[in-house]
Amino acid sequence: MQIHDPLYGAFEVPKFLERLIVAPEVRRLMGVRLLNAPSPSLPTLSEIRRFSHTIGVLRLALMNPHVGLTQAEVRALTAAILIHDAATPPFAHLLEYYLKDRGGWNHEAALPDLLTGHHFLGNTAFQILPGEELKFKRLCSASKIDFDLVMQIVQKKHRASKLVFGSLDFDNLDNVSRMAWAMGFQEPLGPFLELARELSVSLDGDLLLSEKLAKSVEVWGSARKRVYDVLVFDEITVAAQAVLTKAMAALFEAESVPNIKWASRDSDLLDLLARSAQTKRLMLRHFNDLPTQILSLRIRGTLSSLGFKSRDDAIKLIERIACEEFGIKLPFGYVFVDKSAFSKRLTFTDPATRSSWSVGESSESVVFYCFASITDKQGARHREPFRKALMKELGRDAEADVDAIRKDGFAS
Repeated sequence: MQIHDPLYGAFEVPKFLERLIVAPEVRRLMGVRLLNAPSPSLPTLSEIRRFSHTIGVLRLALMNPHVGLTQAEVRALTAAILIHDAATPPFAHLLEYYLKDRGGWNHEAALPDLLTGHHFLGNTAFQILPGEELKFKRLCSASKIDFDLVMQIVQKKHRASKLVFGSLDFDNLDNVSRMAWAMGFQEPLGPFLELARELSVSLDGDLLLSEKLAKSVEVWGSARKRVYDVLVFDEITVAAQAVLTKAMAALFEAESVPNIKWASRDSDLLDLLARSAQTKRLMLRHFNDLPTQILSLRIRGTLSSLGFKSRDDAIKLIERIACEEFGIKLPFGYVFVDKSAFSKRLTFTDPATRSSWSVGESSESVVFYCFASITDKQGARHREPFRKALMKELGRDAEADVDAIRKDGFAS
């Protein structure tokens, strides 16, 4: 099978992977966006699906010589790459945030259950695509891939896991380069490919990379920050996420987490939201005509250090302020938790010298947003008072923090 990719060009897929690529668990990702929500301001990125990203991760892995891994481990690693995002729910992190806040769910922990058919009462008879049941496990056997090794890798019990689920790996190399390309940033691809060729893992599970490649790591980190600066602060993109978050909360309010069919596609959930009595009006009035931003405030720290148990608690505070202090009838609160999104500390072991070296520092902050169906002029009038009201609730000196915001984008 020859695959044509806009980033890496045409490449051949090994024969033993061909049947796995068309397994329904993998093809479902053709219906799940890489971006959390469709956004008119990020049109190309909105159309990229996680299947394209998965194939890109595979391409980077195929460039690597996999020093220290056996042939069986390499076969299992490439199979694990094909399935690494298979448990990503519709609208990715949006639904995952909802499920995590209510039941501790996350897609990486759910992946082993999906692969073995234990994620849903229907087990392997569950139709992950219309008319198609789970097939990946038995296709591994037919392709002479050790499924137990695949499971060890996706459960992060094998040292090769670091090449897919690590701090810098084939996954986030493609993720950053693909998003940057879709945003038109024209980042140089050479450093990304160089890192993909040179990454390896020690017998102890440490990421191995020559310190001579520190500049390439910095290029990746710079591109990643540039991407997240847009994703986190683009008003239209975040407005779409805020509306979808409120709609999903309304739709699933009476459902228990195990009963929510997360193994579907974006279009399935969109159709459900558009038809449901609980959400039809909201989607019609606000998703097709996105609300105006009246708050965007980034504060250093974590949810817990700011006094919140969850994103839900922070969103409730934002919406209470909007209702009580500004008379907004239907506010859309939203929260982004920055866990090394803007910058990341990465540590490697140099394979030649066996010495440890690091690049960067990890960022940690919370970004608060609020949107409402008001005019741009009204929104502009609310922004500064809303910031002060939130800072007061958080028990901080609002004036000093406003000055800090003007200087570096933070309230600190």
